[in-house]
Amino acid sequence: MNRWLLRVIAALVVGITGFAIIHPESMIAPGPVKPAHASIAKDCFACHTPFLGASPTRCTVCHKVADIGRLTTRGARIAHAAKTPIFHQSLVEPNCMACHSDHAEPRLTRRADKRFAHSLLKAETRAQCSSCHTPPDTPLHRSNRANCSTCHSDRAWAPASFDHSRYFQLDRNHAVACATCHPRTDYSTYSCYGCHAHQPASLRARHAEEGIGNIENCVRCHRRPDAEGGEGGEGEGGDD
Repeated sequence: MNRWLLRVIAALVVGITGFAIIHPESMIAPGPVKPAHASIAKDCFACHTPFLGASPTRCTVCHKVADIGRLTTRGARIAHAAKTPIFHQSLVEPNCMACHSDHAEPRLTRRADKRFAHSLLKAETRAQCSSCHTPPDTPLHRSNRANCSTCHSDRAWAPASFDHSRYFQLDRNHAVACATCHPRTDYSTYSCYGCHAHQPASLRARHAEEGIGNIENCVRCHRRPDAEGGEGGEGEGGDD
């Protein structure tokens, strides 16, 4: 009895092993390959190294990094290339598997799609958001052409982190276009002289009466437009 059981088990092992060798895509693969790779569906070693698994270096044998997004693997020009962000050439390293999986996993065990990580891009490319992203068509974004990182993080678009009240609290009398206070969309500096009520000569005279000579940095003393001295107090500006 035990001898027959061992023979049955051995036969099953041999059969399963043989079937796995003949039809590896059915026995071992986590799911069918993507349609674009149908021609190599049965050539596991086109992407996999025996006993070591898939390797990104196998991807670049067919997909030349310099041509990704511009040309097909056969050298034909991609029709929509002009609309495709060409960021593959700006990766820190050509690790295709960091974003892509060639196999569609079984429905019951399928993991969420891999999200693109901006950390894969070189630092200088991460600062050029508009090379891949189109700014939202809103009044704020139309008037604001500063780098996206001023308000947003590359980990998530929302929520925006910039809080204008940390610098100056905007009230109904100061709900103006950003360029009114930030000429040339330079948000590293500001000016209060974009409004007719603020003129350098009259402001300088009024502050001189209080012994304040340096009036270039208004928000040091005036953080809130409804308070005469703001959060800093009237005398904080001084002559320094």
